[in-house]
Amino acid sequence: MNIMKFDFTVKNIVIVVGLAVVVLLLIKLQTLVTIFAVSFFLAYLFDPLINWFEGKKVPRYLSIILLYAVIVFVSVLFFGSLVPVIYQESVHLADALPAYSQKLFSLVDMLTDRFGIDISFEDIQQQVLPKLTGIGTTLLSSAEGVMKSVNTVVSLMLNIALIPILTFYFLKDFSSIKNKMFDKFSGASSIDYPKHFMHFNSLLSRYFRGQVLVAIFLGVSYTIVLLIAGVKPAILLGLISGVLSIVPYLGFMIGFSASLMLAVVQYGDFLHPIMVIAGFSVVQALESNYVTPKIVGESLGLHPTAVIFALMAGGSLMGIGGMIIALPVASFIKVVGDEYLNRIKTEKSDKAAKA
Repeated sequence: MNIMKFDFTVKNIVIVVGLAVVVLLLIKLQTLVTIFAVSFFLAYLFDPLINWFEGKKVPRYLSIILLYAVIVFVSVLFFGSLVPVIYQESVHLADALPAYSQKLFSLVDMLTDRFGIDISFEDIQQQVLPKLTGIGTTLLSSAEGVMKSVNTVVSLMLNIALIPILTFYFLKDFSSIKNKMFDKFSGASSIDYPKHFMHFNSLLSRYFRGQVLVAIFLGVSYTIVLLIAGVKPAILLGLISGVLSIVPYLGFMIGFSASLMLAVVQYGDFLHPIMVIAGFSVVQALESNYVTPKIVGESLGLHPTAVIFALMAGGSLMGIGGMIIALPVASFIKVVGDEYLNRIKTEKSDKAAKA
């Protein structure tokens, strides 16, 4: 059993120091890491589709071009139809936020009086409401300031332009990249990295692609629920809830609580909050019992708290790129750690049997 064995040779020390330097450089180069991580993640998501087209005798580069054409078409539809609506919803929410807050404080004050709870909200309102009044103006002025900054816009556009280019090359050479990784790791350690990779890749690929599809399902479903209930901003809330649902329970908690409060302050009755509660409950039941088991299947084997910790740690160290890298790293560590523990258990069993 030599998985954890480490010889303090000059070569091993240089390797450890080199890895530490690489990690520090990655932390410093968060923007660069994010661009490459997003590009590789997109290539990882779409590689099975490109392989399927390649199996149908369609050249790989042509399959990638067709994929890009579909993405451009969908993006044009999205930005041409949904983005203006989302912007209008954001402006309306920012303008109405002080009035909604006033109604919410009044409702809570009424409930506390009815149940005999002595809480004064006057000081809270005096502190909070003036700040809420300026939130919309501050956000919009900040966005305008960013857009007016030529350097920021140019840098952002260059970074965005690099992502499809890098994704194209990652997709084109994905198989060769994977084979070269196997060649580098094979025989370099007692751990069978290629075997572990194939094991957790089957989980990881289905998990990530499934989570994206589940997030789309939840975003669309929440939006439909809010449109039926008449709660505004429906599209903005549905989109945010769907995206945040990638983190366990986060999308549901934020989307449900915000939607419920908005239903209360916008209508002031029982019907619309009940519609929100019923709608979110139905969507969650469908997602938990049918959608996720069918699409995602077997999970990564990580506890939700471990998933949240890995995402937060990766984000703190390397931003969005770190969040993308965090789950694969955590999953691979779990796979290797499980084998290490199983080998210890097997060796103990063998020794007990011999004794």
